[in-house]
Amino acid sequence: MTQPAKPSIQIDAEVTRQIRQHARSSMATEVCGVLIGDLLPGSETDVAIFAAIAGVNAAQAGTHVTFTQDAWEHIYKVKDADYPDARIVGWYHSHPGFGVFLSEHDTFIQQNFFSAPNQVAWVFDPHSDEEGCFGWVDGNITRLTSINLIDRDTPANVSESRDLTPSEDLDLDADSDTLATRRTAPPPRWLRWSATASALLATLILGFALSHFLFPSPYLLALPINPLTAQPLLRDPKTGDPVYIDPQGPRYVTLDSRTGKLTVLDPNALRAAQPPTALAPDQAPQPPATPDKTPPAQEKK
Repeated sequence: MTQPAKPSIQIDAEVTRQIRQHARSSMATEVCGVLIGDLLPGSETDVAIFAAIAGVNAAQAGTHVTFTQDAWEHIYKVKDADYPDARIVGWYHSHPGFGVFLSEHDTFIQQNFFSAPNQVAWVFDPHSDEEGCFGWVDGNITRLTSINLIDRDTPANVSESRDLTPSEDLDLDADSDTLATRRTAPPPRWLRWSATASALLATLILGFALSHFLFPSPYLLALPINPLTAQPLLRDPKTGDPVYIDPQGPRYVTLDSRTGKLTVLDPNALRAAQPPTALAPDQAPQPPATPDKTPPAQEKK
């Protein structure tokens, strides 16, 4: 039985570079856009793709993407301005980290928005750099095994046939839900340990910085006190503020209670608070005499 013919796809190398650049700008969520081109002469299914328009303001998520009304308005605005005579020949989107396939959601988009026989779906995984193209074959969405890549930067527009055969480890019979959960291999152990250590170090540094500002360490000062008056022993000659002794100096300082600023003073300029004059021993008040409670002696008769 003769196999149905697959469409021939010709795509500019610059378009594939734009798709990859767009996909790599969002390594965690899907991005999308449309493919601009035209039919090859004498065919209704073979297409030449020479431009791409990014789906700005598309609804992005980790495992699917949706063309919103804003995205379509942007796409048609750019197309009418830059490619008025061309047509939309398909769409592209990224699969960050879970391979090349069409999920159930992707299939819905292809069936309802890109259902013409000459419209294709291009998928690129920015994590593995795997890419693939899907087209309509006998009414079914089929993965195409090869495309023609045109490099217009060369004088002769060199054409290269690129093999898009799926990787050997990709199970084409697996359902879309299984494929959607597939991810690339985890990073090397040393990279995970390095990332963890860096995160812990950054957390410690941030914690120390916050504790320094939120819970500053106390700064101890000594305040000499006159034991007789319980008043500061030293005062600033200019302001009369109490004078402290900074043990870390050592030095004499005054403290601004509002700002916490310390002002260093010249020891020679200080004056001591005058303590009261001590009384001589003979001038000191004497305690009152204790009355003699011994009864007087009885005179004998």
